[in-house]
Amino acid sequence: MERTGAEILLNTLSEEGVSEIFGYPGASTLAIHDCINETGIRHLLVRHEQAAAHAADGYARATGKVGVCIATSGPGATNLVTGIATAYMDSTPMIALTGQVTTGLLGSDAFQETDIIGITMPITKHSFLVQDVRDMASTVREAINIATSGRPGPVVIDLPRDVLAARCNDDEEGGGGFLEQQEIHFGEEELRRLKQIARLLNESERPVLLVGGGVKLSQAFTELADVIQKGNIPFVTTMMGIGSVYTPNGFNLGLIGTHGTDLANRIVHQSDFILAVGARFSDRTTSVIEEFAPLATIAQIDVDPTSIGKNIKTDISVVSDIRVALQELLGLVTEKKREDWIDRIDRERERIAKEGSDDGCGPAGECIRMVQECMPEKTIAVTDVGLNQIWAIRSWKVKIPRGLITPGGLGTMGFSVPASMGARIGAIDHEVVVFTGDGGFFMNIQELATIGFYNIPVKIVVFNNGNLGMIRQIQHHFYNSRYRDSRLSDLVDITEIAKGFGIPSEKVAAEDPRKGIEKLCGSEGPFLLEVVVDENNYVYPIIPPGKSNVEMIYGRSE
Repeated sequence: MERTGAEILLNTLSEEGVSEIFGYPGASTLAIHDCINETGIRHLLVRHEQAAAHAADGYARATGKVGVCIATSGPGATNLVTGIATAYMDSTPMIALTGQVTTGLLGSDAFQETDIIGITMPITKHSFLVQDVRDMASTVREAINIATSGRPGPVVIDLPRDVLAARCNDDEEGGGGFLEQQEIHFGEEELRRLKQIARLLNESERPVLLVGGGVKLSQAFTELADVIQKGNIPFVTTMMGIGSVYTPNGFNLGLIGTHGTDLANRIVHQSDFILAVGARFSDRTTSVIEEFAPLATIAQIDVDPTSIGKNIKTDISVVSDIRVALQELLGLVTEKKREDWIDRIDRERERIAKEGSDDGCGPAGECIRMVQECMPEKTIAVTDVGLNQIWAIRSWKVKIPRGLITPGGLGTMGFSVPASMGARIGAIDHEVVVFTGDGGFFMNIQELATIGFYNIPVKIVVFNNGNLGMIRQIQHHFYNSRYRDSRLSDLVDITEIAKGFGIPSEKVAAEDPRKGIEKLCGSEGPFLLEVVVDENNYVYPIIPPGKSNVEMIYGRSE
């Protein structure tokens, strides 16, 4: 059967399990849009290409499947860049389809020609320029394989207009000969190293697991929980690791690092053994490297060899699929009560609770807790960046796998609203609630039109303090309260804007949000709740550049 390149592209995506694409059409991609409905794939028209990338990202994070976005050549493709970079930093499996000028015009500075492969080379796992229609199917399959295997990430497929229009028969489709991912095998050497890690873990008196986002990517939720329960091992999480494991036994010490909890940072500092699972020890996690966990032997398990010892020198490591490694580790871990260590942690927790020093989120944090109490347990929280992100990750208690989605690596403002669209469409049996600040909300406010048009039932909470809150806090602490270029407008009526897009809305004060929260949670479709927050509702502690967790917590180095 003879098919066009566009038909081959879509049919192959469908065969690989793709059911939704988020995008925005242009002249170079119209051949795709012209036949997309015939393949059974649903295309969701966003109002800006950046939102298409974030929606595909949110879809992938909520489902564990590959997310797909599409944009036309030139500015359409370049508008995807921020979303591609966000996915790359947070290891999200994504396929970005970009239109391109005809092959004969490549390199001629034709209308809407950009070298999107060159532009995105540092922020993708791989890129393909399809120059022969016979290579279309094999390219798509290889791109999905690369995006989803090993450490996941985004892949760009650049599609010249003439290749999309060209035709070929099924028996003409070639093998392609493209890059193949090397599988990471768990062999004798990996087992030997894992036995060493298990021995160190079993012998340690004050162990801590450091849980990163790699656990979610490998879908090792159950395996990690089993290891924690069997060994009675307390754990901390990185920002990306939140939602990787839930245990009701108090072993979760919370977020570590710059914006982490007092308890998590103190216990890591006191530990004698740390096993990092799917975490790369980013600067937000460690602060000053030389003072991170000075008493601890450090081990690391990760699927990405480039993440091993990248920021913190490890004493022993295993490169492996995390799920496979944890399955093996479970049989090697000794059941131990660790009563002295658990008692020590409990005493720290009680002392911190009495001091009231471990939250630091004020009325905004209480509002988030009230929202969670009102929403069903199967609710995914999606955050933006800024104070709202820290309020949310400290206050929202994740009780389901993939229960929190946040842009940790790149810190992308404007992420939350479009990402929530993808998350809600992908995880159809979950509710989705957004926590954003007014600054990030304004960056992709146009996606209210998409939400209203498709009636996507996301719940949006906008914390409005009239400022770029985190910038204002930094200016308060480190720039002698010179609040320059951080003030937003009091003139914008966010609730009326939402209504203009066909979305019900309500405005409440952070100190008294209950009635508004009840309306938010009770709505069947989308709903926006504007929560007015005092501009001085910061989040504490904030760790200055060059200061370590130890200095901020203890006032000195120990």
